[in-house]
Amino acid sequence: MLTSLLAFIVAIGLLVSIHEYGHYYVAKRCGVKVLVFSIGFGKPLWQWRWGETLWQIGAIPLGGYVSMLDEREGEPIAAADLPRAFNRRPPLAKMAIVTAGPLANFLLAILLYWGLSLSGVESLRPVVSFVSAGSAAEKAGLRQGDEVLSVSGMPVSSWDELQFGLLEQSGGAVTVPLQLRSNTGSERSVMLDLSHLTRDEIDQQLLSRLGLSPVPLSLRIAQLAPQSAAAKAGVKVGDQLIMINGSPLHGWRDVQAIVASSAAQPLLISWKHNGQVIERTVIPDSVVENGQKTGKLGLAPEVDAIAWQQQRFTRDFGPLEGLQYALNKTWQGSRLTLVMFGKMLTGQVSIKQVSGPITIATFAGESARMGLNAFLEYLCVISISLGVLNLLPLPVLDGGHLMYHTVEFLTGRRLPLGAEALGQRIGIVLLLGLMSLALYNDIHRLFPG
Repeated sequence: MLTSLLAFIVAIGLLVSIHEYGHYYVAKRCGVKVLVFSIGFGKPLWQWRWGETLWQIGAIPLGGYVSMLDEREGEPIAAADLPRAFNRRPPLAKMAIVTAGPLANFLLAILLYWGLSLSGVESLRPVVSFVSAGSAAEKAGLRQGDEVLSVSGMPVSSWDELQFGLLEQSGGAVTVPLQLRSNTGSERSVMLDLSHLTRDEIDQQLLSRLGLSPVPLSLRIAQLAPQSAAAKAGVKVGDQLIMINGSPLHGWRDVQAIVASSAAQPLLISWKHNGQVIERTVIPDSVVENGQKTGKLGLAPEVDAIAWQQQRFTRDFGPLEGLQYALNKTWQGSRLTLVMFGKMLTGQVSIKQVSGPITIATFAGESARMGLNAFLEYLCVISISLGVLNLLPLPVLDGGHLMYHTVEFLTGRRLPLGAEALGQRIGIVLLLGLMSLALYNDIHRLFPG
């Protein structure tokens, strides 16, 4: 808990500081007087004056702001300072100032990805090591040992890129072409059907939902659902399955195939517990998946650690190659964020995917425990999301202000103050609604009941 809290404070503090400094730096370069630079909202915990700007840290670490001299605020302004008011700057200068914050977030992601690339990037090869029985992947014709070369014509070189490609294509009645290379070297194309996926299933678990795994799954039990059929039969975490109905098991695929076709039907299962063989009759739970009845034991297998290491590889980059990698990763992340947001608006992806501060803190803590590189990569993801979110044309966000100033640039006239004020009110309501949804999702993840 403490690790998550500290990691969250560091992450948000850094990302907000970079974002607001982007606004601050460009405002100063454009001749605008900056009154306040604040990290956090609410009552200031710490203040100091540097030059003409009051710098402060607020009590609520969920954002920040830069307050600039502006006649529209209604405060009296000395005649000598009037030329430095934000509202008196030309439209292009105002457009530059409001976009500088999100651009600073993208720049941070590029620099971090670049730095990470120079020390080598660990990835998983896009090779299929396990295909679940009866899954969409099996029906499409994917087999163990297949390497995915491209998704809808876009080349992939890692498991992450494969997931990115499929997430972009998911939503609605979609079949996605995959170019494969078998372990014998022959190439072929298959069509992977994603149309059965519900809105709630289009998430970071997409590949496993489609029946794909980058590593073989052993017969040793890693997880056990409470009150499941297996738990009631006495199976424990760490036990190893041996036989079902007298037939030896050669891999987890055998378990899935037999259990899935045996909903509510008794199975004679043998397993090892602390070296002792146990044999009992177990009746799999009957559940409905994709409109079909299937059997479930409530078990999850261990990953084959040796095979996992064999699937990992390190990509080494020189400075120029690393910069290209960083630009590609930032563009890829920005595009995916925008695509997924669009799918939420059109109802193709569940709004349950919206995350708030609790989820961000949880993942920040998990990445911090995994090491510095994992934490820095997580910062890249959040920084990109922050940049994209702030560029949305929503009043109150940077993108909304950019929209106003673009209209002023194109027409030569500012929007009436009444129209801007109405837009601000609408934007605040929408933003509060989004924040409430994110917080609700966070709480629901913590207490799903």
